[in-house]
Order: sequence, then C-alpha cells, then structure tokens
Amino acid sequence: MELTIDGYTKILGIIGDPVEHSKSPVLHNYISTCKNINAVYVPFKVSPDNLSHAVNGLRSLDVVGFNVTVPHKNNVMQYLDGVSEEAALIGAVNAVKNIGGKLWGYNTDGDGFLRSFREETGNSFLNKSAVIIGAGGAAKAIAVKAAIEGVRSMIILNRTVDRAKELSCYINEKIANCCAFAGMEHIDVENAVMGCEIVINTTSVGMYPKTDKSPIEAYSLLNDKHTVYDIIYNPEKTELLKSAEEKGSKAVNGLGMLFYQGIYAYEKWMDIKLSEDEIAKFYTKFKEIIQK
Repeated sequence: MELTIDGYTKILGIIGDPVEHSKSPVLHNYISTCKNINAVYVPFKVSPDNLSHAVNGLRSLDVVGFNVTVPHKNNVMQYLDGVSEEAALIGAVNAVKNIGGKLWGYNTDGDGFLRSFREETGNSFLNKSAVIIGAGGAAKAIAVKAAIEGVRSMIILNRTVDRAKELSCYINEKIANCCAFAGMEHIDVENAVMGCEIVINTTSVGMYPKTDKSPIEAYSLLNDKHTVYDIIYNPEKTELLKSAEEKGSKAVNGLGMLFYQGIYAYEKWMDIKLSEDEIAKFYTKFKEIIQK
C-alpha cells in the first residue's frame, strides 16, 4: 500500500479509548488507495476527559471526517452541530462529517449490521422473534433496526436489568410495541433463547483476549432453528459461535457489520457511491488482511 502525503491530503480518523485494536485504518486506507483518493485515515486515542477538546481540535484542523467508537458514541453528540434523524433515534453517533466547518453526526452501525445480517445469514427480522444480549450503544442501534424491519417480538437481556428495561421501553414507545426485557439469570436466558429464532450478542464477552468466555450457556440452549450473530470479530469464532455451529445453528461474526458501517461512512465523507463490484472486492481483500 502506497500513500503519498502532501498539502492536499484529506485527513480521516477514528476517536476512542482504546483505539489500538481498531481495524478501520486498514479498511479506509485500502479504499483510498484503490480509488486513488488522496486521503489518509489515522487512529486518535481520546480519553473521556479530553473529548470536547479533541472534537474542537479536529474541527479546527479541518479533518474531513472521523469515526467515533467506545466510549464516546453518546457523549460526542453534545459537541456536534447536528445529527441525522437515525443518529438521534439511536442516541449515538459513530461517524462525523465536516461540512464547511460544521460537524454533522451519523450512525451507520444499524445499516452496517442490517446489510451484514441479511447477506450472511440469508435471514430477515420480519415476523421473527429475537433476543439481544446487551443494552449499550450497539444493542440500541440493532434493536432500532430490528423494530423498524418488523420483528414480531424482541427481548433485551442485560446484567443491569434497569438498562434492559430502559432500552425496551424506548423501542416500545418510539418505534413498535414489540419489546420485553430480562436479566441474565439462567431461567431468564433459557426462557428467552429457547423461545426465539434469532440471537444477537452485542456485548464484549468472548472478545480477545478473554476468548474462553460466552455471554450465555449456549451448549444447552441453542439448536438448528437458531440464527446466531455475534458482533465480535476477534476472534473469528467466539465460544458463542462455536457452540452455535456445534448445535447446528447458523452462526455469523461481526466482521461484516464492521465492514459495511465503514463503507457507508466512507461514502458520506467523500460524497461518492461505491459500486457493488467494488464493495465485493474490498470485502474480500479486507477479510484476507484481517484474518491473516
């Protein structure tokens, strides 16, 4: 990969804490190189205490756009000039575009997840029953999309039950009356998972380096009727996904979500529309690089 930096180079980036593990620079710099776009994407480690200074600094430096990852997806909104309708509905921003010195926030996580889910599972949420494990920003983006797509019923499971209740009530009030909630006691998890068709893990349980963990006792709960999606992509197969495959479930990791949310963000920043052939080529190469 060759990048030529000069006075015309557009700066893109990602802010978060930590950001050392981020694969976004690989994706965006590869796209810029393939498209012969003079841009470079770099990670910026930003602590919560420095968030306002960092956002204002990126604005002052005329950075074209940047991604936002944990723990800033919610708090960054107060330092922006405006957000999209979807970002406002989800209550989180993962991509920011600089438009004439004004910073506008978007959320491409939901669309990225939905495209990945459809393509890689061959399934949809229409009239399906789903369980979402977790109640953070990713869970909210996915729950919003599932409700909009016509999920029949949905249960939010979370160790802190109040957070699960809050997300469930939000979905019921803002989108569709389809959502329930519960904690992570075994009986709650068993009742939820055994009665659903789709299981989605949005927590970090099972992520590198603690790869021996699983958010649920999947061996005893999953079967060949389930579709299991884990937004974790490192490792490629979490304990949850291994269990799902052994039980005959359809199992998919979160690499596609990462890829497609990045594609949608890049298109917004650069005001371009990538062809389906280009996207397919980029995804193939991205998976090769990531899985080395």
